[in-house]
Amino acid sequence: MRMLAAPPPGDERRPVYGPRWNSLTAALKLSRDPRRTARELRGEFGNVSFISVLGRKVVVALGPEAAEELTRNRDRTFATGPVYEFAFGSFFRRGMILLDAEEHRSHRRIMQHAFTTARLATYTEQLQPVIEDAIEAFPEGPVDMRAQFKALTLDVALKVFVGVTLPRAEADEINAACVDMIEAAGAVVRAPIPGTKWQRGLRGRRRVERFFRELLPVKRAEPGPDLFSALCAAQDEHGAVFTDDDVINHMIFILFASHDTATVALTEAAYQLAESPEWQEKSRDEALEAPADLTYAGLADLPVLDMVTREALRMRPPVPVIPRAATADTHIVGHFVPKGAFVITLTEANHHLPDVWDDPDTFDPGRFSSERHRPEHRMAWMPYGGGVHHCIGMHFARMEVLTTLHHLLRTVEWCAEPGHTMHNRGLTAHAAFTATVRRRAEHPCVDAAWVSTCDEP
Repeated sequence: MRMLAAPPPGDERRPVYGPRWNSLTAALKLSRDPRRTARELRGEFGNVSFISVLGRKVVVALGPEAAEELTRNRDRTFATGPVYEFAFGSFFRRGMILLDAEEHRSHRRIMQHAFTTARLATYTEQLQPVIEDAIEAFPEGPVDMRAQFKALTLDVALKVFVGVTLPRAEADEINAACVDMIEAAGAVVRAPIPGTKWQRGLRGRRRVERFFRELLPVKRAEPGPDLFSALCAAQDEHGAVFTDDDVINHMIFILFASHDTATVALTEAAYQLAESPEWQEKSRDEALEAPADLTYAGLADLPVLDMVTREALRMRPPVPVIPRAATADTHIVGHFVPKGAFVITLTEANHHLPDVWDDPDTFDPGRFSSERHRPEHRMAWMPYGGGVHHCIGMHFARMEVLTTLHHLLRTVEWCAEPGHTMHNRGLTAHAAFTATVRRRAEHPCVDAAWVSTCDEP
């Protein structure tokens, strides 16, 4: 056991202790299985501990109280810029998540206009045909569900936010570039050495930047209803506009975040529905009773699917870690944190704390019904982060996920392949699974005879 830093004399805040793991061991444990690592640290040191990761002292603060302190940042001693700049500033430079204080507020005010209720209603209409076409062409047999959702959500993001429809080959290039950038953020070797994740991430950044830079003159000259055009024309109260680099940096991050968060939620929901045929049947019954084409207001008529989605987001939140950097000597739930330390809360671990959630490792959408008691703390469930840096597109993501699952349930039925479990539950690598998919008959839902074939060894 070792101490992070001694509090100043007379300071009643407690010191933070941690294990004697070397930096590489800590990085690998945290990136490969953050939930297990959090449980190990909590069992020995309580809700607040620290580890050394890639030369940085990282405080791991668990529980909804710690999450609230970190994200609310009442003392203004935590910043996102330094930690995200360290993690993936080379790939998402000056994206919204890397900005702090007044600069962040200014940029977010402009961006928020793209996510009003009226805009979301329009987006629902725009993405409906994209989703319908993708689900109509959904393959049968063994299917990599994450790959299908990744392609679909990128098509939606390109249509709604960029205002373009790309040939499949070019869309797949952009998709691969986004994957390379986010996987590079978790790389242990952080140098542009050929064959490394870091080098692939830099190459991905160049590819996506070239895509947006080539479109920029068109969007400035002939604006459309998409977010890309809106950012090109946006002005603040003093008439200042975004530079070309500002627009491109924001669009790169939005393109990644808008389809990545939805992919995580869709894959987890589909996996849990494959493992829980009774909830798949309940969700399908609801989908068949609702209109085929949903409106934004009509999402309220899918309470079962909403509970399924919320529980999937609890099991596997799209934002699995919330990091901050201490810009001054500060504290987290009564523990002293020295200036320069990074502080993280692990959302997925928080969502599985047994003293916060009943039977936390069990998929139970009913826990979100109005009849059931849920944790009272507002930060017990925070799949899209919290505070001023919470995901700006979380309502869009909810709309997209519900709409996609609605059409999927009406069109196909699926079960997990025999003996298959979800894999790649790391901090930056996304979960994936293979399902056996078939077109559903006109009326029957998941029948017992078919489901039994999925359970055969």
